[in-house]
Amino acid sequence: MNCSKTDGKLKMNCNHTELEINTSNCTNTDAYAYGISIDIGWFNEWIVWEGGIAFNTVYWLLILLFSIIILYLLRWKLNCRLLNERLDGLEDPPPSVKRATRWADWLNFSIDEEAIGKDGATFLWFQYRLIQIELLRMALGIVLIIMHFHSDKLGEWPNKTLRSTGLYNSGINGTHGVICSAILTVLAWLMRKHGQHRCIRSLASHDVNSISSICNRRWLMITGLPLTTTVDSLMEYLMCTFERNFSVKGIHREQIVMAHDLSKLLPVVDRLDFIRNVKLQINEKANKRQIFQRRFWDFKSYFKKVDAFSYYNKAEEMLAIEKDKIINTLEFIGTVFIRFDSPSEAKAIKIAIRRYQSNLFWRRNQLKNNQFQPSRWTVRYAPPGSDLSWIHMKKPRPMWKTMAVWLRLAVIYSIYIFVMAAPASIVRWLHLEGHGLDPGSVFWKRFVLPTMVSFFTTKLTNWVTQQDQHRRHLTVTKASLASFRSICFLEIILYLVRMMARKPLPLLLAGDFSSDDFRLECLFFPVHGSFVACCIIVNTISGILLNHLRFDFLWSYAKRWFTFRSEEEKNVYITSYRAEYDFASNYAELVSNFALTSIFIMIFPVISLVSFVFSILRFLSDRAALTQIYPVSQIGHNLHRESINMVLRFGIASPLTLLIYRRIQLGPSRNLLDPGIVAPLCLTILYLTYLIYAHFKSRGVLPKWFRRLLRIRPGNARSNEEDEEDVIDTMSNTLNEYDPVAQIREEDLCKAQV
Repeated sequence: MNCSKTDGKLKMNCNHTELEINTSNCTNTDAYAYGISIDIGWFNEWIVWEGGIAFNTVYWLLILLFSIIILYLLRWKLNCRLLNERLDGLEDPPPSVKRATRWADWLNFSIDEEAIGKDGATFLWFQYRLIQIELLRMALGIVLIIMHFHSDKLGEWPNKTLRSTGLYNSGINGTHGVICSAILTVLAWLMRKHGQHRCIRSLASHDVNSISSICNRRWLMITGLPLTTTVDSLMEYLMCTFERNFSVKGIHREQIVMAHDLSKLLPVVDRLDFIRNVKLQINEKANKRQIFQRRFWDFKSYFKKVDAFSYYNKAEEMLAIEKDKIINTLEFIGTVFIRFDSPSEAKAIKIAIRRYQSNLFWRRNQLKNNQFQPSRWTVRYAPPGSDLSWIHMKKPRPMWKTMAVWLRLAVIYSIYIFVMAAPASIVRWLHLEGHGLDPGSVFWKRFVLPTMVSFFTTKLTNWVTQQDQHRRHLTVTKASLASFRSICFLEIILYLVRMMARKPLPLLLAGDFSSDDFRLECLFFPVHGSFVACCIIVNTISGILLNHLRFDFLWSYAKRWFTFRSEEEKNVYITSYRAEYDFASNYAELVSNFALTSIFIMIFPVISLVSFVFSILRFLSDRAALTQIYPVSQIGHNLHRESINMVLRFGIASPLTLLIYRRIQLGPSRNLLDPGIVAPLCLTILYLTYLIYAHFKSRGVLPKWFRRLLRIRPGNARSNEEDEEDVIDTMSNTLNEYDPVAQIREEDLCKAQV
């Protein structure tokens, strides 16, 4: 039977009836965008030409170029530390190594690990592997563009548009399955290569002998103790309960450190150190007999040197009294750190406590009146002191407060998705849209307003994901990992919801929303590929501008400027400011862009060209930022590993999208032997099996049925006892590493002696 068109929606295939995906009732996402929803005559036709990709590319690249030119002119005219040096928080920064650089050096992909640190180099190498994948996807995307363009299911010949390069102009055939399999194969190979190169055990490089965590194996950290615990009572309980264990006999009082709630103390200590540094700078100027004035914001004109010095003396005295008062009233939070003479002793007592906990389950009723209740303890090696988030270590919350925190996060995330799914509605409600066709109105509506909204949404996303800190993560590593996951899933869910919704989500709050207004078919609306491509362009350029214009520092400085009472106070704030590179949010941005490209590369292959070009631009920008702006910093090993795993998991989006597209296209018929279903279905199952196998293999333990299936001997799987080998010792000799109060007192003593 020959294929023939019967009407606009129905076609007869050679073997079965094929329904075209009906997206006529879906909403153009750009119709609710803050710039494109306004009709400005001749300008509107050019600005939305081919989905707005050309306009956004030219517009944002011009903004980037103009900003870089201004930045270099300021660096040339003003020899200011804020523009020329790293924001490392050091009063006397180390001299920078002058390297002979040429313009061509910025166009290659060399990575200087000595200048940016090991973690910074790992981050850039991850970007480099993604660029290699994007290069392959761009080459295969060009093949898809040519193949789609020479078809004519949309009936646009001879006046073809950008829509003619999409999947809806040709339909699914065997080429799409081959291209998907090629991308997934190269993806797994490159991620494996990256893991082996940077010694990261991930889903792709599960055979790498790398660390899973960094701990101090001379210290044990025990949480879940009652708040009435003292050093003496804990020692007595350990001696009585574990008297047979040789490790307990060597514990002394000075080896047990009680953790306290420092959330009020640490800000006071930071403010006190700041005031002391200001006084030190005033003394240095006074010794040099320099003439200076003090300006206060109490409208009393200018004060003399003696008045300013007495003010800071009084402020220091008040903060010192407040600090001592807080130290004397610190509350125990139910966590202790116990030091041992050797890692073997710490391991022995840890195993002994865990065995006792497992045996305790059967006689729990006999210990109801026991004060310590070891069944509630959590025993682990202590993480490095520098990784502990002391300010978030507090007393355990009651169950209702924990549920309230989760409810708060759910509400914030939901409101964020509702608002961001249709920002134009918010702009209209705030009456920021403006009216008229004069040059000023056109400039405001087409340029200023979209740019402002883009930067605002970036900062709003950062604020929303920072709310996860209320969960009180124990370490900085866990906090960054949680932030990474929050940003990834929030952005991807936001874009998917925005594309599948037929109305702006804020209408849900007004009751004008039904289940029929949210349809999976709308994901394949032709203009959505252009929309996602524009989002990648805007997010990439806005992120580059925020980094290189040092927006975070300038915003923080602007907020503090009104509180500065002297020139020295301002100088101390500038020199002590340390800007940490946010690896979590940048990793999340890379992974979310990769995931969105994976979803739309088969539907709208032009997105592969956009993703490739702007991934290179992002690499060059991040390399320059890590080299010139941000100091060398460290992040947890788990963040590098999770980024690789996320990319591998989101790689399944391409064949899954083809499978969903074809299943919707077939309509009510359940022909599972259709070639358009069999190929992506088999590829999805095969890749999913690989991910499951890699998941268990990376953890070192495979299920019995999986070992039988793959004929793997049980000896090849690692046992739980061997997990000790994955823990690396920090070898830290820092005095009072787990006693911040003792560190504060020691620093005060040293300053008093000076």
